[in-house]
Amino acid sequence: GRGTGAVLPLGDLSAYRDFVDVRDVARAVALALTAPGPLPPVLNIGGGEAVPVRTLVRKLADAAGFRGRIEEDAAGSSRSARVSWQCSDITAAARALGWRPVHPLDASVAALWAAGVTARPGPEGERVP
Repeated sequence: GRGTGAVLPLGDLSAYRDFVDVRDVARAVALALTAPGPLPPVLNIGGGEAVPVRTLVRKLADAAGFRGRIEEDAAGSSRSARVSWQCSDITAAARALGWRPVHPLDASVAALWAAGVTARPGPEGERVP
């Protein structure tokens, strides 16, 4: 339900993660493929900012029109609990490719939600834009 009395039970949302829009990733790949010279062996492609997972979940819930309560269970994934903070250093990608992410998280969430809403069922039940 979307009402204010609805409850969305989730695991621990206290971790920080680096989120990046797939359109930014695609642009980085295109730049790397067409780079005129050799590139560093590793280029981190990310948002360049550690965002609380709790913040992303709230943004997704808002985009979906969910007005209920998000209920966290501290006993979430042990894998996530072992890594409480992740953030990509995108300096090398900026230097080598002239690349930086251009899609802010709010715009990415809105585009993701809109794509899911406008998708139609495909031949075998999968969603097709």
